[in-house]
Amino acid sequence: MLSLSQFFRGKHRRDCMFFPAVLVIGLLLFVLQKSSGAWEAEFDGNPDEASHFVTGRMIWEYASHPVRSPIVWAEQYYLHYPRVGLGHWPPGYYVTEALWSLLFGSSRISAMWLQWLLGLAALTGIYALARPRYPLAVTSAVVLFAMASPVFQEGLEQTMAELGCLLCSVIMMHASLRLMTRPDTGANVAAGLSIAAAILMKGTGVCFLPVPFLILFVRAKRSDKPTVSQLRWLGISLLALVGAGVVWYFGARDIVYWGGVTLSIPWPILTPVRLLGWGFIGLSLFGICREPLAIVAVCMIGSAALSSFALRAMQEPRHWIIILPAILLLSARAVTRIRPRWLGAIPATAAVLLFPWSLYHQTSSGYRGLISQLHLPSRMLISSGRGAVGEGGWIAEMSIAERYPASFVVRASKVLAESGWNGQNYRLVAGDRCAVEKVLDELALDAVIVDSPNIAKPPHHVLLQDALANNLSWSICGRYESLVAWCRMRPPVFPRKPITILAGGREVTEKLGTGQ
Repeated sequence: MLSLSQFFRGKHRRDCMFFPAVLVIGLLLFVLQKSSGAWEAEFDGNPDEASHFVTGRMIWEYASHPVRSPIVWAEQYYLHYPRVGLGHWPPGYYVTEALWSLLFGSSRISAMWLQWLLGLAALTGIYALARPRYPLAVTSAVVLFAMASPVFQEGLEQTMAELGCLLCSVIMMHASLRLMTRPDTGANVAAGLSIAAAILMKGTGVCFLPVPFLILFVRAKRSDKPTVSQLRWLGISLLALVGAGVVWYFGARDIVYWGGVTLSIPWPILTPVRLLGWGFIGLSLFGICREPLAIVAVCMIGSAALSSFALRAMQEPRHWIIILPAILLLSARAVTRIRPRWLGAIPATAAVLLFPWSLYHQTSSGYRGLISQLHLPSRMLISSGRGAVGEGGWIAEMSIAERYPASFVVRASKVLAESGWNGQNYRLVAGDRCAVEKVLDELALDAVIVDSPNIAKPPHHVLLQDALANNLSWSICGRYESLVAWCRMRPPVFPRKPITILAGGREVTEKLGTGQ
């Protein structure tokens, strides 16, 4: 069996620049994270960021103290910190977060180190694909442009699953390359495992399902037909290893809605342009050839484009991060293929000029500063002028402030108003000041947190501010930047009602008198 020292020595012999390259990549990622403010940010860089963190923390806390049924635990945790995403998204990223937290704790800094590691692994995998085939300068450019792409920067600096998807994509490219050149049982299993991992990481993993079959089709066209045994093992591995992901998705509610399986949503085929710009898209076309890596890259891009015709929820550039390596590697092939070289410099220069240059940066919203002023545990309502983004950031920081779920946090956007998951069909539930005061009393809230940044605010937030102003039942008890905490000064007038939320289609109700 190959020892660790033998592995390192063999890697060094094949490429003396491998370990220095990994070190440089790691340092650059560290500098990028630190300079962007990612370590000081508070889980409000994306509407889904807080949900990803809180769900991973929920699994970590249960794994640390498995004292009851996991279903009961999840429901009660959701009552305390209502920003859990398990059921809307698959468990792969959350389990990864939980395992990481068991080793290094659960905090913002720990979460950022996990993103750093995922980014390092993905870029190292891209380097390993490019280095044996292209000069060091071209390989370095591939890695640096991947690192500079806006979707990579956002994934590096937010607690999101995108870098996990990118890593699965790179692993899939390695497995597909082996399937292209050495289609043995190991290649079949590797392809199946990588697809299963991608599906369990995020729904975009289903885009990889056609890849092995496209590769076998290309092999057959090249008179290099796979054997019956190879096809059998490929089919078995795909069915067995992808089954878990497929069962998960079809067991979830509203899978058609979440996937955007409808012709009423525009086909997002032009969204990948925002990954690297039109220049790299055009340059990658010159890299299409019969070499195995180019074929694999084309199969990856074609599979994602084909899948997106049915899964039209892929409307954001981050959903397409899975084809980022394929575009860059095809572009690298174009740069080294076009002759004379001065002619290749023209599309390469255009790609650089048209690249969507940006430097992602986050700032602290001040949640930690206000939480330190509050008496915990507490029953509180959070209302943010930024909607779900601000509410989620507060809930995530509250979950960190309490080692075990204690406080109840209620979202104003859910009890004072109603809307769909993405904010559609918004309507007020409490339509005037008296109705707002009644909700605050019925939930027996001790504190109300009002986050009022200098932007347009939703109607329920404005009503809440009006209900609290000049109200003898409430008084300001804390301030930090745009955040104000109001504490109850008089007992409620209306009788208490339990907190009730919907969790995965199930109604979960607070058990009054039990402390839960």
